[in-house]
Amino acid sequence: MPDSSSAPPSKSRVFAARLTSTVILWVLVTLGIVLNLPWLFFVLIGGLGILSLLECLKMFGVSKDRRYFVWTVLVALGYLGHTFAHCQRLPAPGRAQFAPLDIFYVVTLIFGLFTLTLTRELEGERTLKRLTGSFFSFVYTVVLFNFVARILYLPDAHGVYYVLYLLAVTKFTDMGAYAVGSLCGRHKMIPHISPGKTWEGFVGAFLGAYVASLVIFLPFQSKLALFDWSHVLVLPAIIGLAAIVGDLAESVLKRCLQVKDSGHMLPGIGGALDLIDSLCFTAPLLYLYMNHLILSAS
Repeated sequence: MPDSSSAPPSKSRVFAARLTSTVILWVLVTLGIVLNLPWLFFVLIGGLGILSLLECLKMFGVSKDRRYFVWTVLVALGYLGHTFAHCQRLPAPGRAQFAPLDIFYVVTLIFGLFTLTLTRELEGERTLKRLTGSFFSFVYTVVLFNFVARILYLPDAHGVYYVLYLLAVTKFTDMGAYAVGSLCGRHKMIPHISPGKTWEGFVGAFLGAYVASLVIFLPFQSKLALFDWSHVLVLPAIIGLAAIVGDLAESVLKRCLQVKDSGHMLPGIGGALDLIDSLCFTAPLLYLYMNHLILSAS
């Protein structure tokens, strides 16, 4: 007789756990808005970025080699701290100039990784996997996710509301896909990548994105001064599609690396990387969109 304790949790229990974790995170986001504490957002962004980096390094096996592991984490901490100082020090137009900072830390990471490689005998593909895994993990979890912080500081004021808009549209895309897919999902979308994804969930994702866009924009139009109704109707489609691709991107990684979960920090969600995977794709797009609007208006 099969052990009932090993049975997978029901969809309702998984959904309830995901909802609880999401509510806790939204409480922290709301606290940052109500108390007007941009630094709280940055601490959350930086903390999630580092936790996701650690999970990604573990998936690639980099954590088994302290040389690459420690160096990548130290460069990531320096990058996040420098980004915060950059945003705090410069006025809004100057905050968009991140290219020198990005290039410096990417070059520093690569230079250090190859320098460390010279200190021991090579291990063939294992060494190469750890080198590429370190670089990819840094770009994927730290550089891409750090665009959330750049959105926070990009406009002259009310940056927290643009972050709120990004989080709401991205996470409601995820929740809409999960809810609709669980209730009426029948037609598999990409079974060789993610068996649970359905075309019904794909439609639900965009429904969630548009609902979130309207729910945030209607009460906060004065705070989201860069956006008008045309943007509010276009952005959910862009962000929704990017969120779906971002979610599937992590599924690709897990399948290629034969890893079931990136972590178990958040009940019903998994690890920190499971929480931010979509944001790693949506944040850079929204940042570029906002930066274009600011430059066009100047």
